[in-house]
Amino acid sequence: MYDDNLSDEFDDLDLEFHGESAQASNASSHIEPTIWTTSGGNSWSTIAESSRTSAESSQTSANSSWTPSAKKSSHQSQAQKKKKPQASSQTSVQSWADKFLQKTVELDEVQAKRKLDTLDAMWFDSSTKDKSKVATLLKQYFAQEPNPFALVIYLIEKSRDFHVGKTTTFAYSIMREFNLWCKKQNYSADQLEQLLSRDTKLRALEMCTRYHTTMYNLVLQTYCLRHPGNNYMLPVIQRYLSKKKYKEAAVCAGGLGLQDHFDIREIALPLVLQDKVNLIETYVQGNPVQQKLLVQLLDGMCDKNSKLDDFLSSVDVPNIKRDKLQRKTLSKLAARLMKLYDISSEHCPNINNARAYGALKYLLYKRFIEGGMGSGSWEEMVMNAIGDKEDLQDQLIEQLMCYNEVAEAVRWTNIYNIPDDRLPPQIAEERRRTAQAPQVSHPTVDEEDWDADTISEADINAMYYQLKLPISEIEMVDSKEGYHKCLHTLSQPYTIVGIDSEWRPSFGTTQQRVGLMQFAVMDHIFLLDIPQLMTVLSPDDWRGLATEVFCNRAVLKLGYGLDSDLKMLVKTLSCLKESLLGMCRTVDLEKLAQKVIDKVINFLPDNSDEEEMKDDDDSGVNITFTKPPDRGLSELVKQCLGKPLNKAEQMSDWERRPLRQPQIIYAALDAYVLIEVYQVLTDTARRERMNIDLEPPLSMKWCKDSKKDKQKMKAKGIPGQKQAAKQLKKQSLPVSRPEVTPLGQRSEIAPGDLRVVVDSMLQGLGRHLRSCGVDVHILDNHQDHYATIEICHKEHRIVLTKGSPFQMIRAHVGEEMCYHVEAVNVREQVLEVLSHFGVKVTQKDIFSRCQVCNGDIALYLIHAKKRSSFSNNSER
Repeated sequence: MYDDNLSDEFDDLDLEFHGESAQASNASSHIEPTIWTTSGGNSWSTIAESSRTSAESSQTSANSSWTPSAKKSSHQSQAQKKKKPQASSQTSVQSWADKFLQKTVELDEVQAKRKLDTLDAMWFDSSTKDKSKVATLLKQYFAQEPNPFALVIYLIEKSRDFHVGKTTTFAYSIMREFNLWCKKQNYSADQLEQLLSRDTKLRALEMCTRYHTTMYNLVLQTYCLRHPGNNYMLPVIQRYLSKKKYKEAAVCAGGLGLQDHFDIREIALPLVLQDKVNLIETYVQGNPVQQKLLVQLLDGMCDKNSKLDDFLSSVDVPNIKRDKLQRKTLSKLAARLMKLYDISSEHCPNINNARAYGALKYLLYKRFIEGGMGSGSWEEMVMNAIGDKEDLQDQLIEQLMCYNEVAEAVRWTNIYNIPDDRLPPQIAEERRRTAQAPQVSHPTVDEEDWDADTISEADINAMYYQLKLPISEIEMVDSKEGYHKCLHTLSQPYTIVGIDSEWRPSFGTTQQRVGLMQFAVMDHIFLLDIPQLMTVLSPDDWRGLATEVFCNRAVLKLGYGLDSDLKMLVKTLSCLKESLLGMCRTVDLEKLAQKVIDKVINFLPDNSDEEEMKDDDDSGVNITFTKPPDRGLSELVKQCLGKPLNKAEQMSDWERRPLRQPQIIYAALDAYVLIEVYQVLTDTARRERMNIDLEPPLSMKWCKDSKKDKQKMKAKGIPGQKQAAKQLKKQSLPVSRPEVTPLGQRSEIAPGDLRVVVDSMLQGLGRHLRSCGVDVHILDNHQDHYATIEICHKEHRIVLTKGSPFQMIRAHVGEEMCYHVEAVNVREQVLEVLSHFGVKVTQKDIFSRCQVCNGDIALYLIHAKKRSSFSNNSER
């Protein structure tokens, strides 16, 4: 099979790469640790040292039999005996590659050449574009060859378009067909070990990276290149680094899982400088150590005191994108990667400070330009953003001066006890003057009182819808006893529950979770303190919320924009996800309102303009109070109940305890008003005699992985995570079926008596059932599972479905009107359905229904015959 002497030759080559090529790479990408100086953040020397420590520890834990230090003495003696002349690493690789097939593989070159000529003639035959015969012949050759892995290497390297980096080439087609063929062979581990020696894998890696990396992923999978102890492939990556081909080096190192053998400056840093962001994420995929080092590297580049321009000038990296290497751009990239990799902000102080400063500027804009935040919530969010950072305290004072809010700036200097030497002279002087000034007396009659012309808090509240329940009916739930009392009240039959939730805003680096969840009934409102309850409730206690409330068919649940609330709830309490799949009678008023408002434009006359205008009789000037435009639930409340909601407390710190009274009233009203809005919508629909579903099914988007969730799964390097999650969900949710009477003990029915509806996943089953005479409504590809529920209710059809949607559909239509198909093959599915429902198919039933429109062909023929007879009689 393979020549033993070649293994010794490659050991010498391995030493050369670790010596000459590695030194060349380190020399080309070496960066002095003293280039950057930082103040308290991640310094370059700290990052480099941690990266070097990680690489050294990984190198030590790797396969020691293939490290240069372990083989050095034995190979030195062999090299002295052979007395080979010293050659460059690149020349050694090429000479080794030329001798590979002759020295290592028992391959009949004459037969291989004949096969290649035959395939080449068929592929490049210009008279035909059909390449299926080539694929068929390739499979025959693979099956005939004792070692098809070696044959494929020969065919690809000798093909005339091997150097072309496209997926339409002859060489790529050979690799693709071989990959598909190998998947069907089900090779055992012992067979692969015999067929794929270390030398074969090295040759395959050299083959797929010699000119381009187009077929790299196929070779990586087919030749099993990623495995423990594969650090003998490091020379190939070192060769790319010596040539400053960082893209190819990153692809190889990331695919082989050898990132820990390289300093963060060798591959990741050049990719950052060349603005190859997507390639960076691929390189560190599935490697938490490298992910953390990458983010810390970006954090060091974001340091205000680092000399970024001098650093870029000193680095020997080609094609640096200087226009992309701004601190603001790097900070955004680092903040996104922090959330993607779940890296704590304490590891990246520079990025955290930059994002906090951005949050501070946003809060100032919301307060003094938009005017959309209350003073209490604004102060809370500012304190959270600043913390104990003195530089951000100084920035707050400077920004307030820019807004000409001198008095507010003085107030914050007293809150943080900022000394005068850190303050601008104007603010320091104003603070001294304010401290020395006597108490301001009330203005006399002859003096003008400017405050008298401002709108009072009572006037502002009069413009917004107010809570009708007294504040004594609002109950904060923060104990296990109070929680179960709440569930008992909410689960009473015929109860209508308004549901809402609140969470603290995130400014880029912190993870969000539900801080408060509100449940309102007609005479009481419960506010669930989620962070506190998480410390006293077990997962079984939390599941009671799903089973007793959300999945209770005797309770009607109302919400607005429930997808976001449920997604955040499941993110906070993952134990609820499976239980909530059986949710029923949960109405999103946003969707219901769209159906009602489409037909009834205005519920109430719009007199908002009259309320907003207030006349000043003394001066004759109209004073206009302009409030921000209403959106979402506030606008719906305005259309239904006459006034909008005051959203000044929406952006608050909902995890701070105790909650302020304005926060409590705001949260309670958001849940309670849903009951009032639903009553208006349903009364209007009945009055206008609208033919709409007043309890439309809820969307299932909340339980699907978002784009960010998919990116996080990909970053973890777990292949097939989506399919695994679906399979786990299916296994964890056993399908319960009603007891079925044995076929011999129940009466059989004709195919036309069975009326079913199938979703887009079972279109093949639906067509086959039609051919048997079953009355089948088949959903189109653009229709979702909610259309299935509507058709089931309107046409009284049994739903046939498969997978996780069964739980949701069953919750809406009932167990007797929903059937879960277990079989995978279409024919087996048909037999399963016919057997389950006791359908007896006769010869006259076959093709008795139209395959396109589901019409009864027998009735159609009768009507056609009648029309023909009527036409003949008319002619007579």
